Amino acid sequence: MKDVTLRQLEYLVAIAQDESISRAAVRCHVSQAAISQALRELEGALGVQLAVRRTAKGVHLTAAGREAATRARGVLQDVRQLAGQPGTGRLTVGCFPSVSAQVLPEVAGLLRDRFPDAQLEIVEGSAAVLQERLLRGQVDVCFLYEMQLQPEVEPTLLRERRFKVAVAADHPLAARPDVRLADLADHPGALLNVEPASFLNEALLARFGVVPRIAYRSTDVLAVRALVGRGLAWALLMTEVPSSHEGRPLRFLPIVEDIGTNSLVAALPRGVRASGLVEHVVEHCREVLPA
Repeated sequence: MKDVTLRQLEYLVAIAQDESISRAAVRCHVSQAAISQALRELEGALGVQLAVRRTAKGVHLTAAGREAATRARGVLQDVRQLAGQPGTGRLTVGCFPSVSAQVLPEVAGLLRDRFPDAQLEIVEGSAAVLQERLLRGQVDVCFLYEMQLQPEVEPTLLRERRFKVAVAADHPLAARPDVRLADLADHPGALLNVEPASFLNEALLARFGVVPRIAYRSTDVLAVRALVGRGLAWALLMTEVPSSHEGRPLRFLPIVEDIGTNSLVAALPRGVRASGLVEHVVEHCREVLPA
C-alpha cells in the first residue's frame, strides 16, 4: 500500500466538513487542484472510492469515505497530542438542543481552561441529523439521549436520566410523593414536540394503557416548562429545574411504573477510537454533570 500522509487526511476531513472541494481548499489555504489531487492519491493508497464528485452538488463521501474521515479526525488529534499539542485544532461538538444547556458550558469551560488553543464549533439539530453528521466525519462527538441512538454509534453513559412528571407547585397532583401514569389521564398535558421525544412520550403512555389529554405541543422546552409553571398542564421531562424561566416553582414527581431510563450519553461512531481531546471532553462531562 502506498504511504498515507497527514496532509491527505487533513484534506479529507475538510472535504467531509464542507462537502465541497472549493470550500475545503479555502479552509486549508490551498488550491482546489491540491485538494483534488490529495483525494485521488488517498483513494489510490487505500484502494477504495472515498467520494462522489458532482459538479453542481459538491462532493459526497461514500460509506468508506465517511468512515475514513471519522478515523482521520482521530488520527490528526492523536498526532497533535504526540507533538505536545493535545488541545489544538478544531473540536466539533454536536448537541441535541435540550442537552445543550447542560453540556456546552462545561465543554467550553474545559477548553478555555485546559486547551486554550483548541477551537470549539457547536452543531445543534435533531438526533438523526447529528448522528448522520457524526458518521460522515463532520462532527467529533455527539451529546444526546439513549433512546435517540442509532445502531451505528457507540454511547458512553454520562448521567442516568429518567422521565418524571413536571407539575406546578399548586397542581392537584403536586402534593403526592409520586404519580401513576393513569393519574395523568384526568389532567391536560404539554408535549415537547421534538422527534423522537414526542413519539416516545406518547408510545410510553400507550404502553401502559394511558390515553393522555395533550392540550399543548411545543418544540421549546422553556415553553413547555412555562405552561407547566402556570398550572396549565403536566409534562414528561427529564431535566429537573426548580422553576420555569418565568420564576414559577415546579415539582418533579417520580413515576411509580418502571418505565426505564433515557440517559444522557456521548456518542461516537461504533468501532472508532476517540481522539485524545474527545476523551478529555467526555471524561470531564462524566465527572461534572449533575446527577
